[in-house]
Amino acid sequence: MRPLPAPAWRAWRRGDADAAGRLAAEAGLGELEVLALCVQGEYERALGRYGTLERPGRRLDEVVAHALLHLDRAGEAYEHVVRRCGARRVPADLRGRVERPMAVTLERTTAVPFADHPLAAYLPAVPARLDGHELVAHIDTGGTFLVMGTERARALGIRLTPAGKDYHGTTRTEVYTGTAARLTVGDATLTDVPVEAMPTLRGGQDLVIIGTNVLQRFLSTVDHPGGRLLLSPRRSPGHAAAHLALLGGREPVARVPFLLWADHYMIARGGFGARRDLNFFIDSGLVYVIDAEDGTPPRQACLYTTAAHYRSWGVPRATTARPHFLPGVPVHLGPLTMDDPFVATTPGRRPPWSSFGGIRVHGLLSHAFLSRYTWTLDFDRHEYAFRA
Repeated sequence: MRPLPAPAWRAWRRGDADAAGRLAAEAGLGELEVLALCVQGEYERALGRYGTLERPGRRLDEVVAHALLHLDRAGEAYEHVVRRCGARRVPADLRGRVERPMAVTLERTTAVPFADHPLAAYLPAVPARLDGHELVAHIDTGGTFLVMGTERARALGIRLTPAGKDYHGTTRTEVYTGTAARLTVGDATLTDVPVEAMPTLRGGQDLVIIGTNVLQRFLSTVDHPGGRLLLSPRRSPGHAAAHLALLGGREPVARVPFLLWADHYMIARGGFGARRDLNFFIDSGLVYVIDAEDGTPPRQACLYTTAAHYRSWGVPRATTARPHFLPGVPVHLGPLTMDDPFVATTPGRRPPWSSFGGIRVHGLLSHAFLSRYTWTLDFDRHEYAFRA
């Protein structure tokens, strides 16, 4: 007798994709099987299962398109969207990726020293060359490929196409897409790189951001203690060994699995105080920094979530009414613990990242937590490897 479908969806909501996929297979929930396989990076298996569905629901249209894009099959993604949604519904960025497919060249492991920048302590940056312009590019797992302001994009000569609205943090804004001809970081060169531009990235936020989908093209290590970014070709044991040698051959102190929703939203299991069952969106670009009143260095919030979440985790109401505070309990990521965290409260009750595809997300975890480690993003294993 097959189990009822409810346990499979409950597992999905709590971010247990492995259990959700297993229970979905037992209950004959093909769509949930596809979802579970996709967030774990099992794209070929997900597409195979999708092909067996008699009447796949609309919830899978975008999921399958992203799976094809992760496999560098932009033409098939385009055909899939046209077939399911019609030619008029094809996003401008997808058209751009078909017309100008991105290519990556890196023949050896490259170590890129961090650049000097006022935000470097809170948002690491590397020197880069973009369409002939020397600039500083910040590393932000909350972004896609290249993210920048609309004014900056136009100054760089990047043609932009309106792409509707999305969120910059918790701010709703217009979004534009385009393509950069050439990006060079260290010995790595990427051509025809997708660009997302927003008018809100101006003034003090006029930054060029290298996001998750650029890091995804490599075995990538953000070595904040060592002040450098390491990039190696993926799926190459020899280059992985060279990469490890640059890390001194040190074994990780922790390996933390992550789920990848849509194009760049990485979700990992964390905790707050006694809770160890929370899901955090790993957003290394969250820069919430406050000058300390006692003359000590400024502090960057390591966690960003709603007052309601903090209260449900035992923080007094009066404390959660503040925009930021010291909770007096640790914050966790997998087995890693930060004993003296500084945290911040989001405006509103339901931020745009509170759910990814139905997976409940409890907060954003920032560079303030990650920066204590040398951390490697392994998109083949779908895990982070943290070294002390």
